[in-house]
Amino acid sequence: MTDWIHDWLVGANGVYHSGDGIHWQARGGTGHLVTDLIRRPEQLLCATMAGVWQVDSSPEQWVQLHDETLTEVLGIAADSGDPGVVAVSPYGLAFGRSAEHGAKRWRSCSDDLSLNERFSNAVLAHPQTQEHWLVGTEAGVLIYVAAENRWERTELAGVPCRALLHAHGALWAGTDGGGIWRSVDGAVWSQAGTDLDHASIFSLSATADQILAGTLAGIVVGDGDSSWQRSGPSLLVSAVAAHPDEGGPWLVGANPGGLWRSEDGGTHWGQVGDFDSVRMILAPERTT
Repeated sequence: MTDWIHDWLVGANGVYHSGDGIHWQARGGTGHLVTDLIRRPEQLLCATMAGVWQVDSSPEQWVQLHDETLTEVLGIAADSGDPGVVAVSPYGLAFGRSAEHGAKRWRSCSDDLSLNERFSNAVLAHPQTQEHWLVGTEAGVLIYVAAENRWERTELAGVPCRALLHAHGALWAGTDGGGIWRSVDGAVWSQAGTDLDHASIFSLSATADQILAGTLAGIVVGDGDSSWQRSGPSLLVSAVAAHPDEGGPWLVGANPGGLWRSEDGGTHWGQVGDFDSVRMILAPERTT
């Protein structure tokens, strides 16, 4: 895999990479609306509205990982085994396995849930408990216990969850109309910060000491305890990411509205690239 896999990566109409977050180069997948990305040492996994794909040494060659049952994928998370990824979609949480001749077959785990519980927007491996998965659904946050093939409901219920994040020793959930929530164990949740009780949150990321969240009108920045501060272009921010090195740039993706960059912690912003809409931003790997 060439060095581009370690750069800034953007999911839009295909995948794009940039070393500086300013100048962008296409890396395949034109025609695929990319919704999520997972970086691996030798490959990139891409969630799209047309399934899940693997990009190896040649970014122009996308290898299909989905079958006919897995479409409109809204989020993915790394898993053990082959294909090494779990996926969520409007039809629920699905796990894949290798079948004959290397084909992948997918099994839904959400058939017994209600309609809103099945409609899944985000998935996150539980950082404390193996084979437990947090799933952000239209009915709130659920926990799937894979070893026992069962679901657990949490306190964060009755409001759609659009984004999940593990940062600063806590779990974070972005909701549609209920602001940002925080949890230690994934089961018990409380609202984080102030002045955001009824906001819609579409994306979450973190700096060394702050949480960044994409809203209907730019981003908000805060520590989860005090008031959230607004920043960025007044657009629906569907993706946000911060460079892992201290003082590095922030990028936000608007849908619609393209890609925006700040070099000073969100004080000033400028549009970069030639994007109509951006659904996903993956920050580069740490360099210092």
